[in-house]
Amino acid sequence: MAKIGIITCSNLTQELGCVSSGCLLDMRERKGFFKDYSHNENLDLVGIINCSGCPTVGAFQKILRRVRSFADLQVDAIHFSFCMTAVCPFKQKYEQVINEAYPQIKVIMGIHYGDSEVFQDFVKDLFSANQVTMSDLFKERFEKKT
Repeated sequence: MAKIGIITCSNLTQELGCVSSGCLLDMRERKGFFKDYSHNENLDLVGIINCSGCPTVGAFQKILRRVRSFADLQVDAIHFSFCMTAVCPFKQKYEQVINEAYPQIKVIMGIHYGDSEVFQDFVKDLFSANQVTMSDLFKERFEKKT
């Protein structure tokens, strides 16, 4: 049985509400990067974590703290989600620090295939879409009182 962990983009999960359903579907159906596992081998999803967010001073230490949970559960492989491989400018550094700290874990850069540029444009559009904020709600409420 292969024990699998998945790392997703914090921005996409926290800001855009991605629930990793495409990643899970590919794993269940052994599509994308999961096609390389033996069909005789069961795949056990140990967990899904977000990255540590776009780097700050401690981002690379933070990703290792998160990945330690996977190491403690003895995962065989960690897959970076498509969103990580398509939009993360720090993915190579994350991969490097994980490989150095946990050489026993195979790091796989991907889950499913897709057009990264199209995905990047889609994500940019979602992030730049006009959203109602808490400030908008407070402003509206204050204006109604005056």
